[in-house]
Amino acid sequence: MKGQTKNLTGQVRDALLALSDTVLMETLARWLDGIDEQLLDWSDECRYALGYRIQSDETGEIYASFEELERAEPDGACACWVVPDAQTLRTTVGNLTIEQFYHSVIALASEALTEQASEEAWGSPPSLVSDGYDFMRSLAVHLRSQALRSPEPGRIFIPHSARGRRKPMELKSPGLPGWRLPPARHRESPSPPERRTAGEMTKGVQPRTGQPTKEP
Repeated sequence: MKGQTKNLTGQVRDALLALSDTVLMETLARWLDGIDEQLLDWSDECRYALGYRIQSDETGEIYASFEELERAEPDGACACWVVPDAQTLRTTVGNLTIEQFYHSVIALASEALTEQASEEAWGSPPSLVSDGYDFMRSLAVHLRSQALRSPEPGRIFIPHSARGRRKPMELKSPGLPGWRLPPARHRESPSPPERRTAGEMTKGVQPRTGQPTKEP
């Protein structure tokens, strides 16, 4: 990884960790919701990296991944995401190496903020054909501006991912260049939506494309 890439990645991480607990959780949840449908398998990997865990609806057991759930409950249990609390999330993000942060959080933001980056001329995100330097500078500025705002009194942020259930199924999604994808899964969305205890959520939809594949 080039020195400039490390420097800008560090700036983005510092700006993200400077957010208040509420804004940090809200920001990452929104980014994850933004890539769920088209990049569902990859968004699973992002959640794992950020400390999210899986809870079986049938047994209530908590697992580190869908693969672990499938091994323990091979009959195909539905499951929910268990969201880490703010301090755990902050610690997890802070403990990521620069390379891990680049390949998870920078890549996540690149996908989730595609439209905003285009409208505001942030520059191209990191990819095979772009070093992503202008994008990362703009992302750091964006996050610093987010740190200046205060949550509205009484406002509760509910991620889109609280609206569905997940159930394992056979592999059907093609691999994306440069990223390892676990087996694909489909979503079961009850009507009306179920809600579990505070701190749990399941996955929602908002397609994105054009995922960055490797560092410059």
